[in-house]
Amino acid sequence: MPPSKRTPLPPPNSVLRQSLALITPPATEPVTLAEAKAWARVDGTEEDAIFTALITAARQAAEEFLRRSLITQTWKLTLDLCAGANKPWWDGVREGAMSSLYGGLPGSVPLPKGPVQSISSVVTYDLNNAASTFAASNYRVDASGDRLLLNYGAVWPSNVRPEAGCEITYVAGYGAAAAVPQPIKTGILTHVAALYEQRGQCDDPSALPPAALSLYGRYRVMGDRLG
Repeated sequence: MPPSKRTPLPPPNSVLRQSLALITPPATEPVTLAEAKAWARVDGTEEDAIFTALITAARQAAEEFLRRSLITQTWKLTLDLCAGANKPWWDGVREGAMSSLYGGLPGSVPLPKGPVQSISSVVTYDLNNAASTFAASNYRVDASGDRLLLNYGAVWPSNVRPEAGCEITYVAGYGAAAAVPQPIKTGILTHVAALYEQRGQCDDPSALPPAALSLYGRYRVMGDRLG
């Protein structure tokens, strides 16, 4: 009798593709117009519109570099199934973690652009494209790791479509401006002043100033997380 065929499964948390969309932008900025003008030593109101635009640009650049959300905002993460999900089984023995059997979606889903405050909803789509809300009792937020974790015994639906089968909507950010770490706010003010002073006089006006990079360094999310 020939030996059983032993074929390793793909890693259970190997997601084929994920996309991220901003649903609700922040309602305010981490620094005020008055703070930015005082930092740049500008009086008067003639250039208020310019400073307002520069604050937004500097905040967006900071979030891109930090891979974080600053002021409270809402994001939607769309996931494909894990590699190997919904593939036909065959005779013999297959090796892999038990989580490989749990519906084709991982038991741990990193949520980019943290810090994550809460998960608003998790929606899955079946093979007929019908949407179903995944009950909140099935999962929890790991705030320290900015991820969704399945609760013990919970499993994903087994008939999730392979492409864009799951949408996770969640709220992220430190909160209001007062909750944003001061070094980040100082970095934004530094960048705003640099953008104002160097308009049209440098090769890359959006590049972060060295002082801002130094201030941001300890807060930057490292690793292969999307965002």
